[in-house]
Amino acid sequence: MPQPPIAGMMDVFLLKLTEDTKLYKKHLKSAENHANAIRALAQLCENQEVREEYLTRLEEAAGKQGFVDAIRSILGDGKPRSPIQIKNVIVALKKMDLTGYSNPMASIHTTLRRMKKSGEAQEVANLKGEKTYQIIKKG
Repeated sequence: MPQPPIAGMMDVFLLKLTEDTKLYKKHLKSAENHANAIRALAQLCENQEVREEYLTRLEEAAGKQGFVDAIRSILGDGKPRSPIQIKNVIVALKKMDLTGYSNPMASIHTTLRRMKKSGEAQEVANLKGEKTYQIIKKG
């Protein structure tokens, strides 16, 4: 009995799906190997700021929320916050897993400094004279 045309199309798509799945698994394994290599090399890096920078970039490259996204979401309400307040909110709301960072405050400060330099955030002194940061509203 001849196979209906729709069955032939499903066979073609099933074959393509099987090939794509094999390729996906191969690339996923390769990505895991690269991520593990970056983590291992970062732990050997003596410069803490460089180490934290690469761990942050790794998180972002892997599609996980990094410091920039976490800080943006925290400062998105317009309320200025100090770096320690930002860290406390990250931890309380589980915005990121900070366990891989030996000094997450260094990464937060670096991220805030970059956001300030790019014009995305500004430094504002609170009533106590402490540095706080807020997102610059555009438009």
